[in-house]
Amino acid sequence: MKPHTSLVLLRAGLVLGTVFLASCQLFKKKPPPPPPEPVKEQWKYPGEWTGGNKPITSIAINVDVQRAMLYSGDELVGWTYVASGIPSFPTPTGSFKILEKVKDKVSNLYGKGYDANGKLVNSDFKQGRDLLPPGGRFEAAKMTYFMRLTGDGVGMHIGPIPKPGRRASHGCIRLPSKMAPILFAHTSIGTPVTITGNGPDYQSYLKQSAEKAKANAAKYAAAKKKAEDAAAAAAAATALAPDDPNGPTGGNGNGTGKPAGTAPAPTNGTTPAPTPPPLGSPPGTPSSAPTEEVKPAVPANPAPAPGAAQ
Repeated sequence: MKPHTSLVLLRAGLVLGTVFLASCQLFKKKPPPPPPEPVKEQWKYPGEWTGGNKPITSIAINVDVQRAMLYSGDELVGWTYVASGIPSFPTPTGSFKILEKVKDKVSNLYGKGYDANGKLVNSDFKQGRDLLPPGGRFEAAKMTYFMRLTGDGVGMHIGPIPKPGRRASHGCIRLPSKMAPILFAHTSIGTPVTITGNGPDYQSYLKQSAEKAKANAAKYAAAKKKAEDAAAAAAAATALAPDDPNGPTGGNGNGTGKPAGTAPAPTNGTTPAPTPPPLGSPPGTPSSAPTEEVKPAVPANPAPAPGAAQ
């Protein structure tokens, strides 16, 4: 075979290989790209709804810009600001579905802590992490129009959005009060929700949550022990020694504060009877009680003196 013939065949093979690879790429199925976010001159809080009675068939949330896009099929039917988890309590990213819908749900973890007098002592109270003062109470945070996304409690619900465009929650996706009822009414169980942006995937999120739960348990145990030690110290500081005359036994076991064996004074106003001398004492031994001198009785009609007139 001539050299130029081999070169021609090599080039032909390269061309055929390129064509084959290109054809494979054409037939390879690719996931559809996420719909582009519409460009607006101004994203006015809290959002907008143009879907009428159409159902929301998918929700795309971007935690970097803190907005959720609402779709009915391929049609954008609304959008809303959101407030996802702060960096220390991030919202997981990935593909989720609405698992549960509860209109009047309250949190079983977060809320406010009050003391026995009703004074707010902790506005960010968490069960299992923080300790209430003696006699205090826990007031659960409201999670109205709750739409659950994960088994461990992440979901969408009404919540404060203090600075639109910034993260603010403990991991849930807060919704404005004017938009949450719309999402609740137009979604159903199973509606897909995609969360994108800077945040951990769900498996990393679960690992971080487990580590935080362990740290919270240790913090709670330490706070509980500290409170118990303080209560024991306070009780010890007010307790009286067994021989203290101010104690309930008077320091001698008879509750009088007097030497043991001393009879208590009567409380009915009577004079106590004299204490007889001990048995076997010699005659004339005085008793411990004071004695009264006995004088002869004076006759009622004394006899006349000798020589007196009759």
